[in-house]
Amino acid sequence: MEIASADEIFAAQAIIRNHELEVECIDITIQNVLRQVQQLRSKRAYHLDTIAKCRGSISLARRAPDDVLALIFEHAAAGGWVNAPLVTSQVCAKWRRASFVPRAWSHVHLTSESLDPVAKTRLWLSRALQSPLSVTVDVRVFVQQANDILSQCLRPFPYLHTVHITSFSIGVATEQGMDELTGFADAFADAPLLSHVCMVSNRFPVSVPQTVVDLSLQLSDIASSRPSLSAALEMLGTLPALRGLTLIIPRHFVQMIYSNEDPTPETCLHHLERLIIDAPPDFNVVLQYLQAPVLQYLHIRSTEPPLNHPHDGTGEALLRFLRSSKPPMKLLELHDVDIRRDDFVQCFLSLPLLEELRLHETEISNDALLSLHGPMGACPRLKRLDLRWCEQLVGQALVDLVQSRVDSNGNRRGSFDPIEEITVINCALVDESSVLNLAHATVCSVVVKSLEDHCRTLRLHRY
Repeated sequence: MEIASADEIFAAQAIIRNHELEVECIDITIQNVLRQVQQLRSKRAYHLDTIAKCRGSISLARRAPDDVLALIFEHAAAGGWVNAPLVTSQVCAKWRRASFVPRAWSHVHLTSESLDPVAKTRLWLSRALQSPLSVTVDVRVFVQQANDILSQCLRPFPYLHTVHITSFSIGVATEQGMDELTGFADAFADAPLLSHVCMVSNRFPVSVPQTVVDLSLQLSDIASSRPSLSAALEMLGTLPALRGLTLIIPRHFVQMIYSNEDPTPETCLHHLERLIIDAPPDFNVVLQYLQAPVLQYLHIRSTEPPLNHPHDGTGEALLRFLRSSKPPMKLLELHDVDIRRDDFVQCFLSLPLLEELRLHETEISNDALLSLHGPMGACPRLKRLDLRWCEQLVGQALVDLVQSRVDSNGNRRGSFDPIEEITVINCALVDESSVLNLAHATVCSVVVKSLEDHCRTLRLHRY
């Protein structure tokens, strides 16, 4: 390799210097471009911010009247978002103004884990003013703590209308007697507007306020001593204003309730209009101990997987209940509960005022449906059918039912009301042609329409 001469070295250094100058110029250009990009980004952000502010100023949330926003916040609080008024008040001045509507603060929720519950309660009550209150006292430790809280409630509650209590018993005797929630009725004896009570416990309550109109009793999965069904029914029979009753029972309690149970007397709930039973099918025999002469709505829902065969106890108890009470029922819902074909027919014959029938995962045969045909069948007032996961029912049977209750001109046949609406969801043997035929004859739906539909709340593997 030849050694470079001085002239060659000088020429190479000159070339390097020229390129270095070019690189410096390019770097300066890049810096200028980057500054321009940053300026453009700043301008872009300014325009986007202006767009967002302008869109916000004309958004529904800004244009909505304060009373509409207040109603939204109230529904949010009532639906379980307990801090809704506090959170929404921190969004903007308009939302803060709307969030101060008293009814949005009328839902007071206290749990064992609440931080400074006294201060929180005072804040909520100070802003609720004279609105009807909904108070949730959720004590998940011992009944004695709940009794201590209730002992502080011995004063007038002129505006209280709803109370939720969650409390658990360890099922042992104490110095004060059996470990039970004993002070509930006395605590709210001076609450004339108290009408809605929800209790979650592992024992039936010994008493509830006499003013209660809508009562929900939910037994939890926590083990305890055997609940007394006879005592619970006796307590229910003493409630003069009771219109709605919900019973939610887990499986292991069903076995305890009916194991060596004392003789259960019949109980008459003179003013009961709605009864909801969410329990394993074996619990449904409770119906044979009840009389409800003005009952209009009956919902029987199983909390167990489908049995895939008729449950004799449910059919017999339901039929006995209908025959003894002769209620003017408008709605019957069976969910995951199968009964025999003959029980279906006899129940239909006992329901002359029935307007709506809901069968969800409850099998009914085509023969049983024949008993609803006009003009000589059962349930002449039937107007609405809601059928879901009925695997045995064929579409033509539904078409025949709808057509049997109207004449050739589409008018009612005899004294029978026509079927005004029919819902068919996931019924395997109801084909598309049957749905189209139903749609020509009546209002036919193949989707869940109501946000409050019970199926929306179920955590089933089918969904």
